[in-house]
Amino acid sequence: MFKKRKAKDIEFFFGDTEWRSNKYFKFDHVKDNDNIILVTNNIKAIKGNFVMIVDNDKAVYLKDWQVKPVHSFSEGMYGWAVKLNRKYFKPYTFKNPFNDYSFDKQDTFDSLLKTAKKQDKTYIALDKDQSYTKMSFLNGYR
Repeated sequence: MFKKRKAKDIEFFFGDTEWRSNKYFKFDHVKDNDNIILVTNNIKAIKGNFVMIVDNDKAVYLKDWQVKPVHSFSEGMYGWAVKLNRKYFKPYTFKNPFNDYSFDKQDTFDSLLKTAKKQDKTYIALDKDQSYTKMSFLNGYR
């Protein structure tokens, strides 16, 4: 039953997947010009909420269901898969800059769309304990 639930969760979030092994898979990062799934490290927890940093002082608030922790050890990457929609992509300006991030120019939905297209051939793996990883991150443990 757990495997069926996990398979349904993966299909709901990522859509059609191409599996390379029992852990690693790839998927279409661009569903259409208004819906993408981006793998990024620009995620931060602010007051118990996920945000995606898009500029030195701007971020987009995310719902819990829009974010999944992922990794690719062959690529040396550990990050987050983020489901984005153009209609709800609204950057908010924060009082203080994010000192641990540096941007030359602000990421827009269109610039992230280009990045998602480049990521289409990358295989990733989901973290085993999704809930624990998310809660640890939101509580500042990672």
